[in-house]
Amino acid sequence: MSIPKEKIEEVRERASIVQVINEYVPLTKRGHNHVGLCPFHSEKTPSFTVNEEKKIFYCFGCNATGNVITFLMKKDGLAFPEAVRALASRYGIAINESKREAPDDREQIYAALKAASAYFTGVLRASAGDPAKEYLKARGMTGELAKRFHIGYATDKWDGLFNFLKKNGIGAEAACKAGLLVKKDKGPGYYDRFRNRVIFPITDVRGRIIGFGGRALDEKSLPKYLNSPESPVFKKGETLFGLYQAKEAVSKEGYVLVVEGYFDLVALHTHGFLNSVATMGTALTTDHIRTLKGYTSSIYALFDSDEAGKKAALRGLNLFLNEDISCRAVLLNQGKDPDEFLKLAGPDALREAIVDAPTLMEFYLASLRSKLNMTAPEGKKKYFEDALSYLSKIGNLAERGHYATIVASTLGIGVESVYDAIKGVSGGGGLVVKRGGFQARNLPELTLLRVIMKHPELLSPEVEAAFEAFTDEEIKAAAKAVSSLCRDGAAISGPALLERLEGEALKGRVADLLFRDSDGFVEEPARMIEDSLNRIQSRGKVKASTQDMIKLLEQMGKSDIAVELKKRIEVGPSGKRH
Repeated sequence: MSIPKEKIEEVRERASIVQVINEYVPLTKRGHNHVGLCPFHSEKTPSFTVNEEKKIFYCFGCNATGNVITFLMKKDGLAFPEAVRALASRYGIAINESKREAPDDREQIYAALKAASAYFTGVLRASAGDPAKEYLKARGMTGELAKRFHIGYATDKWDGLFNFLKKNGIGAEAACKAGLLVKKDKGPGYYDRFRNRVIFPITDVRGRIIGFGGRALDEKSLPKYLNSPESPVFKKGETLFGLYQAKEAVSKEGYVLVVEGYFDLVALHTHGFLNSVATMGTALTTDHIRTLKGYTSSIYALFDSDEAGKKAALRGLNLFLNEDISCRAVLLNQGKDPDEFLKLAGPDALREAIVDAPTLMEFYLASLRSKLNMTAPEGKKKYFEDALSYLSKIGNLAERGHYATIVASTLGIGVESVYDAIKGVSGGGGLVVKRGGFQARNLPELTLLRVIMKHPELLSPEVEAAFEAFTDEEIKAAAKAVSSLCRDGAAISGPALLERLEGEALKGRVADLLFRDSDGFVEEPARMIEDSLNRIQSRGKVKASTQDMIKLLEQMGKSDIAVELKKRIEVGPSGKRH
């Protein structure tokens, strides 16, 4: 059975869209709205706008729009019923479906992962977890941190978790989809994926467990680290380990430290660097960077100072330039990883390395210079060409100027020459601002629509007739949606209006109007309606003498001139269509 319509409305009304979205995108209050960096496209200046009263979000950059339900659908990949049920559960709204559908896959997966975490932490606390406790103690793990990250232990039994899940009513199929169990190749049955490993639960930004990472106790066991496979709730390239625990500290400190491994992250937290996250053994991805941009504009990535570490640092430069955010490379000159560096050099040494950390671009230019013979013309040519390929991707003029000065100084040339070369590489193209509203559209029609959206009580048969006469098809579609809401006795709310529109482009344009309806435009609604109606109704009316002239031209076979005359009358002397 489908979810009752009144329950869907209740969920939309009671769920705080600002509260829900703020868990994914840190928002800042600005007037009546809340703004943040858009989670659906790359941007440096916040254009993603959320309004609690209107119950909608809208991005003035990419035109993404919707309500609290559609946000969860877009961000978490949920089906509509899943998103409604998730919000209903969160806000204590009972949905009584006469014929309850089978639980959604994602609900079952979350339940399996939550139960598995309880099993792993329980094993660690019991005597069976003594080997893991000794191992963790040797690695510098404190009991407080183990609790904070809900660290657990999987014994070497092949069916320990399987039996636990079975006793707690968790199906094997759901556990397989969650990556907890593996189906046997031969014969029926399943076995535990994680065995004889310290277990790190991986959570999303809301604190829900979406997967696990396991570190083998035995150094001979391979792989040393084992992660959950990707699932409907876990995407490794989008997830940062520890972000849920670190996001408050990141906001407080103003920057984030990024490492690759679980124990590296735990070591940083042990020494007070609570603004730290980990990529779970992989390089940073575009999705990782976009997630972090929502919390801070300062990213510090920790790398080993050996050749492998330097190459890893440089591999990320393109990603950061494409995402228009700066990253600093914190080079560690002792130990093989941040965990060992802290043990050998201590936290003060790491703080010094953070202070001295160059930007990735500075590090790249210095590295490029060290590899080339800068006394030879070939070396200078290579340096200039390679540097330009990156300089041309920097959007901020001040930042670009900083690096252009470095390049000019290195080559002993004027900085103007560098600027000229950058223009040649980039084609001299400027930034294109994407606008999603009804700018430069039919003014009388747009004015009438905006006034009725603000004052639906002024809708009349004359206004509805004008709606039907609209020549701009998109404005006409929006007007029809407004009219249908009024006829149904429904309020002109953001979610209700967007729901009656077809196409993301049109929804974006109407959302743009909704966010602009408090800009003082509608001051004298009755007069504005009358003026708009007069202009729309008079449009296309032609004096009798002019009509006779058009008819005569058509009779003379000069239909092309007649058509042109009609067009001129419709457009008018101002050049704008009436």
